[in-house]
Amino acid sequence: MKVDFSKVVELSHRMIPREEPFNLQTWVYDVDILGERGEPHSPGTWYVSGDVNFSTHCGTHVEFPLHHIEGGLDAATFPLTSLIGEAVVLDFTDKKAGDCMSLEEFKAYGDKIQEGDIVFLHTGLDKNWRTVDWEPYPYIACDAMQWLITEKKIKAIGTDATSLENFNVPDQPNHNLAFRHNLAMVESLTNLDKIEGGRALVFMLPLKIAGIEACPCRIIAINDGRLPCPFFNSGCP
Repeated sequence: MKVDFSKVVELSHRMIPREEPFNLQTWVYDVDILGERGEPHSPGTWYVSGDVNFSTHCGTHVEFPLHHIEGGLDAATFPLTSLIGEAVVLDFTDKKAGDCMSLEEFKAYGDKIQEGDIVFLHTGLDKNWRTVDWEPYPYIACDAMQWLITEKKIKAIGTDATSLENFNVPDQPNHNLAFRHNLAMVESLTNLDKIEGGRALVFMLPLKIAGIEACPCRIIAINDGRLPCPFFNSGCP
């Protein structure tokens, strides 16, 4: 099996210290002092190390059941099989700020959504990343979320907006519904318009940190016209 890695699409925003809720502190070490400690380096060698302190919900991030369910799966225990697979991109760029993405609209995409898909909702709001126009955003109707999970049997859902939730409704019902079914939720994606044909192989690999309910994540898609053949169909040549 050959993969054309020139077709990799970056789906995560760049995180910049202090523009996001995270801080970076770095130290440039004197290599002579390191040598005295038993770590010899040639004169003039550059040696830097840093500490990062961040919110688990900063940048493009994945959320896990522990976020709303006591004792739920966290970043370290959530199965990678639910974070890797085929993703389908659904176009909701016609939606305005605060609009609802309805069950009827999702049903219109019914034939495109396959069992086991990762579903990404393309609103186009990634272009407003960290601007005053970042919010409000289109949100998903609760019955649409229910249909995607129980009828279409998707395995993850994400958006290029800041959330999938209507925050005028208490208790974040979409989050709770997804997490009760052990689905991951992804927020603040970007470049969904660059996924060719609206379908690609996606990898979401958060840090394997025990006890955290969410984690910033480097997410990539591979545009490959041969999908799903080389990855998911063992009967392909």
